[in-house]
Amino acid sequence: ADPNKVVYVPYDAGGKALAALLSGETELLSTGFGEAIEAARQGQVKILCVTSPERLEAAPDVPTCKEAGADMTFVNWRGFFAAPGLPDELADAYADLLGRMQKTEIWKEIRDRYGWVDIYKPRAEFVAFLEQQEGEMKALLNALGIETVR
Repeated sequence: ADPNKVVYVPYDAGGKALAALLSGETELLSTGFGEAIEAARQGQVKILCVTSPERLEAAPDVPTCKEAGADMTFVNWRGFFAAPGLPDELADAYADLLGRMQKTEIWKEIRDRYGWVDIYKPRAEFVAFLEQQEGEMKALLNALGIETVR
């Protein structure tokens, strides 16, 4: 397939994107592993590859994209965001709470259930990470000449 003919269609939620794939509205889906694993277990979708550097414990038979012939890795991150007017002391308190939460056994169990990799970053590191990700995605889309919708 010609990557220049791919049309990227963004959805505002993983469930909507998965529904589009299941209905035939789209032919491929790039989404978080946790959003797709149950549908794959039920035989509704086939996970072609994972973008992690190594295979995931939750799906050891699914190859990495590199193993499948696409020499790339990409972390599917999640973040917690607040309105811009949130006072710094409250933002710091939330960041502290999240930092403590990610160390708990319950959070580890949830990560394991959904095949999430532990890539927690404290607040300042996460902001720098987001800036890096944005630059990489813009460069990739520009290099591929991929049309975007919306």
